[in-house]
Amino acid sequence: MSNVKRQHYVPQFLLRGFADDDEKLSVFTRGEGLSFRASPKDVACQRYYNAAKLESGEIDTQTIERELSQIEDSGSSAIRALLSGAKPTAEQREAFALFLTSQDFRSPRRRQEYADMLLGIEHHKFGRDTVKSVESFVLAVTQASERSDELDVTKLSDKSELRVEADGTISMSIEATIWSLSAAKHFAPVVSEMNWHLFRAPRGKSFITSDSPVQLYESPETLEKFNGPAYWRQGSYISFPLTSDACFLASHRSRSNGVTLPPHFSVREAKSSDVHFFNQLQLAGCLNQIYATSDYSWLHKKCADLPKRKSNLSFMPVNADGSRISVVAKR
Repeated sequence: MSNVKRQHYVPQFLLRGFADDDEKLSVFTRGEGLSFRASPKDVACQRYYNAAKLESGEIDTQTIERELSQIEDSGSSAIRALLSGAKPTAEQREAFALFLTSQDFRSPRRRQEYADMLLGIEHHKFGRDTVKSVESFVLAVTQASERSDELDVTKLSDKSELRVEADGTISMSIEATIWSLSAAKHFAPVVSEMNWHLFRAPRGKSFITSDSPVQLYESPETLEKFNGPAYWRQGSYISFPLTSDACFLASHRSRSNGVTLPPHFSVREAKSSDVHFFNQLQLAGCLNQIYATSDYSWLHKKCADLPKRKSNLSFMPVNADGSRISVVAKR
């Protein structure tokens, strides 16, 4: 494999599923009413996005990229099988599940959330061993936030995984960014055992995608009980647009008399309301960009109305003036 400088956080083969006959995408920016046309190779990428620091202090720019490339190869084969409507094999389930979770945790939105979580840890002086799960961590930090609101960024410890840049921006280290990717392998087995559904868009309707295409959401029945969706929670769903004509959905298996039923796979025709719902998830969950097959006029207004993305974690500390402190997952 050659030295890859332009490293994608959404694979090109996935973006091509949303390109037009000229192999171009319409790219919309969050918070703006403007769009431009671009090739999949020129969007959803950044120079050495998957770089990592070695113990020697050297920067390794290719190891993570090579590993993700292998996951993409297996995932793309599984996606082709899913799009054919064939019931996935156990091997295809494993390959696609790992591709999905890797896609989630490599996205800029997830990396930003991880950066925010590091800030929460620094603010409340928690260590990673303080709690045993993300859910209990969120609860602990939320409770601490009610007691302490301000964070003096000038007093970040020498051991902090955050640093203050010359312009005052708080950023996270390369190694901390890559550490978050390890979560993908822990969650993949959960996804492989879920029920899978493939929604096909009706004539005249199209799915859109974004720089963070894997979206988790909570069912109305459990939404008020928890802070938000999680891979292992029974009320959580996972949506993932695969092409402009097909969107993947995963749901937890139901129980019958205490017995968990085996996972199933279904293909169904989406209603216009389904397309609208899945597209709204992409709009709400993107960090900066939306990708669509055509320069849809309705997307101009929708993207213009979206606020510029900041932290969406409720436990983030605030400045003395009440504004939330946020970090940037700089590369």
